[in-house]
Amino acid sequence: MKILFFYLIFYLFSFVISYSDVLPLGYESHNDSLVIKYNVKENYYTNISFIDNGKSRYEMSFNCVLNNTIRTCTLPVKESDHAQMYSESILACTENNGTFQMCDYDVPLLFFPSPLLISELKPKTRGGNTTLSVGDYSYESKTPDRINLKLKVFPGCGYRTIIWENRERFNFTYQDPNIEKININQSILDITGTNFYNQSVFVSVKIDNNIIDPNDIISVDFENIKLKFNYSDPFSSKLNVQVGCCDYWSNKFQITYPPIPSSVNSIPKLKGGLLIINGNRLTSSPSSYNNNNISVTVGDLNCSIVSSSSNEIKCNLQHLSNSTLNNSSPITVSINGVVNTNELLLNYDIPYITTFSQVNDEIHIIGGCFGNINSTQIQINGKQVLNQIKSINNDETILILNVQNQIYNFNISMESNSIKSNEINVDVKMYTRINEIPSVGNKLINFTLLYVNSSNINSIPTIKILNEQSNQTIKSILTNVNESVVSCSFLIENNCGIINYEIEIGNQRYQSSFSYESPLINNCNLNSNEIVTCIGKAFGNTYNETSIIISNQSISLNKEINNSSYESISFQMNEEYSILGELYLNVCGLSSNKVIINTIPIFKNISIPNLFNTNGGYIIIIGKYLNNNNTNITIECNGEEILEKECKLNNSSTSLECNIKLNGPNDKTCKLLFNYDKNNSNNIVSTFNLIYKSPSINQTSIINLKQGGILTIIGNDFYYPIDKVTIIGDNGNGSGDNLNCDEPKYINDTMITCFIQATNYTFNNIKNGEMIFINVSTNGKSGTSKVFKYLTQSDDTRQYSDARNIFQNLLLSILIIIIISLLFISNI
Repeated sequence: MKILFFYLIFYLFSFVISYSDVLPLGYESHNDSLVIKYNVKENYYTNISFIDNGKSRYEMSFNCVLNNTIRTCTLPVKESDHAQMYSESILACTENNGTFQMCDYDVPLLFFPSPLLISELKPKTRGGNTTLSVGDYSYESKTPDRINLKLKVFPGCGYRTIIWENRERFNFTYQDPNIEKININQSILDITGTNFYNQSVFVSVKIDNNIIDPNDIISVDFENIKLKFNYSDPFSSKLNVQVGCCDYWSNKFQITYPPIPSSVNSIPKLKGGLLIINGNRLTSSPSSYNNNNISVTVGDLNCSIVSSSSNEIKCNLQHLSNSTLNNSSPITVSINGVVNTNELLLNYDIPYITTFSQVNDEIHIIGGCFGNINSTQIQINGKQVLNQIKSINNDETILILNVQNQIYNFNISMESNSIKSNEINVDVKMYTRINEIPSVGNKLINFTLLYVNSSNINSIPTIKILNEQSNQTIKSILTNVNESVVSCSFLIENNCGIINYEIEIGNQRYQSSFSYESPLINNCNLNSNEIVTCIGKAFGNTYNETSIIISNQSISLNKEINNSSYESISFQMNEEYSILGELYLNVCGLSSNKVIINTIPIFKNISIPNLFNTNGGYIIIIGKYLNNNNTNITIECNGEEILEKECKLNNSSTSLECNIKLNGPNDKTCKLLFNYDKNNSNNIVSTFNLIYKSPSINQTSIINLKQGGILTIIGNDFYYPIDKVTIIGDNGNGSGDNLNCDEPKYINDTMITCFIQATNYTFNNIKNGEMIFINVSTNGKSGTSKVFKYLTQSDDTRQYSDARNIFQNLLLSILIIIIISLLFISNI
């Protein structure tokens, strides 16, 4: 409605504007001038008067300059003018192109510049007197100075806008909120500061960047905010708090929730020890959990952190070097830089008892500062007793009592360092022990019952075996009583393993367990029939009591066991059992020691996969349970023992590979003596033949028969000595002459040489340059190959040059082979 009314007034006003009106094009406000621009044809101000009570109080004149179509009029403003530039209204004199138009022209503010801003507008949120108005809020002014307006600003916050009479807008913000102090009173935060706001709908609070529920804000004012904040985290922390008003946020103010150590145990001053500090918020947050962020100091001493939780810190404190220091020291706990504000003192050398434990027939009093066995005094049921302390550990935290059997329930306290401890109640429970570890198969088991109440001393003890589903109850067959100690014996059918039991006498019960002796293996042997026999004790005598494990394989006893007793067990070996692994027994859940089976190797046969070469070869001995330790092998060939042999076990125990270094070329008849013993006539003997490879020829050098010369032959498996080298002229046809190559020489097993006499002899039906056969024989071994080039004619120079080149290359290759061989031998 206001907007509609404004446009209506503006519309009506436009009708009364006459030609004498002044319509500026624009204006500029400066501290020392006011500049207004006009169209050259329009009216313009020449001077202005500030009017009070209908009279001119102060006048100022414009200086106008024409520039083409734009007239610029400047009103100079001196420092002394500022205090006079106010009035109830402003009148002006006007001209048009130098011609006077009128005076007393009422200057409309709609066409007048906005106030000149001297300083930044940042009002307080509470409001009050300031130099500028606030948006469309009302203001009061007794001196409407267009340069410095004295305004009364209403309360507000955040971003606001001023609309001047000329419809120009000016944006400003209230001062940002600022936190100066925060008090924490249980679950209430009391925030004090400046430039808060008193309307809760415009106020927010952030704690560690999390905006709290608006319903938790109790009250808001310009300098104070109260809100509910229940800190329930179990760790110490620093939190940043911010106040927001109209979405403008304050500074970050840090509050802390410190650790609260409330109690600590005492420790010996001259020994130090483990401090256990109890309280609240004694650890750091999970996001920064690290013992390095936690520190404890006692006086000037650092306490080394052992562990921390929300309500407990454990740390080791070293002993004091000066025993004359005070008997108490303040404790400071710091977690991520947050330090406790309450006071907690460590008092040294004050004995205290926390609890007790019954360890079998011993009573352990647990606490601290127990002193030593010679100076500490014990009070039982308020009376001092002597010779009741069995031992005190070095840390003075465990005291073991010598409790008399007739004492079952009592109150205990102690005095150490002339300081008396607190008192606790000790209730001693009946305890049973077995007199000796029973052997397997023994059915009569003897027990001793301690701390039996006098009301139960004449009752008959019973035992219930808890392993059995039937829970059969067995009565003692023999009972003996000595004060509160009862000796009893039971016949128990379970005769191996671990027995869980419950003994009852009167209204007292005690549950525990005892163990029969564990199985012990002395040795295990495998005989020639592949039966393993183990000797020892506590083996058990039924199949369901005993199991055998070899190399983590369990043997099915109902199939394999041949014999079993408490001291021996026998079973048949099968192929799937790995005899190389360890063997142990499991008797009723108790495992024996582990042993290696003493095996006797079993021979089956010999395999020779390849022919022997110049330097020998290898054979494979096939059998069972073979290994390098239990297998003694002797090999004799042609009546002589082979000493140069090396045998190694393959991946399993079923074969041995023996490398035999025995030169050829003569084939040999050999025998294997398996586990040979000169004093034993039952040695296993196996006969086998070693067959050597025949020579093979790969290539020869080129020789012209008319010239003769040394022929080099390259191949494999040449033997020393070489008997004969023959060039065969029939080319495999079975007819024709042969040509001997004289003076054959053995170089090594891959190369030999011989000498061809120069001759005019020719082979019939063989063409010059044709490849023919050459034969090498040695000790009955012979090899033939078609690699010799038959040359008898006088070939041209190129042909012989080629031959010489080939021969030179061949000799160079031979030389390289010899050099490499010598280098290899020298490195061995």
